[in-house]
Amino acid sequence: MVRFMAFMQRSALPQFSFARGGGIARLGVLGLLALLAGCEGEVTMDLGTELPADPNITQVVTDIRGLEFTKSSGGTETIEFTSSEQVDLIDLADDNGVLRLFTSEQLSEGTYTGVRLLFDEDRADDAFVSTSAGTQFPLNLADGDSASLSFQVEDNESSSESFTLLLDLRKSLSFDEDSDEYTLTPTLRAVDTSEMSRIEGNVSVTCVSGTLERGAVYLFQNSDVTPDDIDGAGVEPFATAPIFTSTVGAGFFYALRYLPAGSYTMAVTCIGNDDEPLTDEDLLFRSVVNVDVDDRETITRDLP
Repeated sequence: MVRFMAFMQRSALPQFSFARGGGIARLGVLGLLALLAGCEGEVTMDLGTELPADPNITQVVTDIRGLEFTKSSGGTETIEFTSSEQVDLIDLADDNGVLRLFTSEQLSEGTYTGVRLLFDEDRADDAFVSTSAGTQFPLNLADGDSASLSFQVEDNESSSESFTLLLDLRKSLSFDEDSDEYTLTPTLRAVDTSEMSRIEGNVSVTCVSGTLERGAVYLFQNSDVTPDDIDGAGVEPFATAPIFTSTVGAGFFYALRYLPAGSYTMAVTCIGNDDEPLTDEDLLFRSVVNVDVDDRETITRDLP
């Protein structure tokens, strides 16, 4: 696992004195740091991805420079790496590929409500998408919406938060045939790492159109939702997952990862590879079911 070092600029800490037993004691910088260590808000952030719809994409490479947090006051706070790092987002699309962005990074006082990825604009020309045919395409980087989260850093109160970000490339990556290039508009969700859950299972749907090798499972927030594709209008999937061929036997399976507790609607499409963000497609959803998930729960739900 690659680990990045991060930094935030901080002003120099002054020395100060306080009374003890009628005398004066002086607290140096090291002593002050020791006190502050117990009275700070800290955040740890990890990043994972979900694969794009096109199975022929083998690399999605870009330079990440940090994160921007949104506060309820309307302000923002940015934490950045000492230097931006080039990352292949495809490498983060399995359970062992989660990338540690920041560990116990300090944040200022406030109520935090959102977070988004920051890319290195100075190295934007180095971003690209590669395919199994050996073709390399330019990758444009667009600003995505912040992922919702909720935590508070209070003055003189110690706190420690940990979140996992999931970047869904199926929802984020689009191709422009006229310009022959891709655009990445990050669609993120943030889940408390200590509470995230998972839904997984086998898929045995009979496909009228397409095959399960081209299929995907879509997850929608709330029960009894009528499934729809990724088109920027109406109902949008909360999470997606490709359908994989089992290495044991000839079966198929899926795994929806990094989920918060809640009530959901799941559905299968045999033509998930055809879903293009911002374009309306009829994905012929099948096996539509409701599922409830608690914190820190792994549910096995087969989709016949």
